[in-house]
Amino acid sequence: MWVKTILPALLAVFAVSILQGGDARALECDERNPDYCDTCEDVRRAYSGQDVNLVHVRGRSVWTPLYSAYFRDCPELAQSYLSRGARPQVGGMEGDMLATVISWDRWEIPQREQWVRMLINAGARLDEPPITQRTTRERLMQEYGHRQDVLQLISIAEQAGG
Repeated sequence: MWVKTILPALLAVFAVSILQGGDARALECDERNPDYCDTCEDVRRAYSGQDVNLVHVRGRSVWTPLYSAYFRDCPELAQSYLSRGARPQVGGMEGDMLATVISWDRWEIPQREQWVRMLINAGARLDEPPITQRTTRERLMQEYGHRQDVLQLISIAEQAGG
């Protein structure tokens, strides 16, 4: 009997909340949804007071403050995270930050080179540690080794000490 009286009431409340906009929090810029941040300042605020090595996995992407800074091209913010101890190798697709920066053609080579050098200077390396049973170099060569931009950025990483 309660199903006939309570269920319609619950559905009505749910319908009203959807029509009134519902809870938009799930789509707001925060540490769980950093891809909804529009600016570097938004990213900074989203992670304010959080551990610089905070990890949030969504699908194949590993969201960290560092990866979020990269996602919005905020090199100064990324450098501040690195100076506070962010792990330069963790973030991005399958958790491999360096492979993400080298392979994702989101920006042209000079802009990606800036990020590669920043990560290498902070300690990221092509050959260690293995993430998901492959080093960064192995992942890049197996999946993107035919691309000239990837080969060029691997060379830049090697020259920078990575």
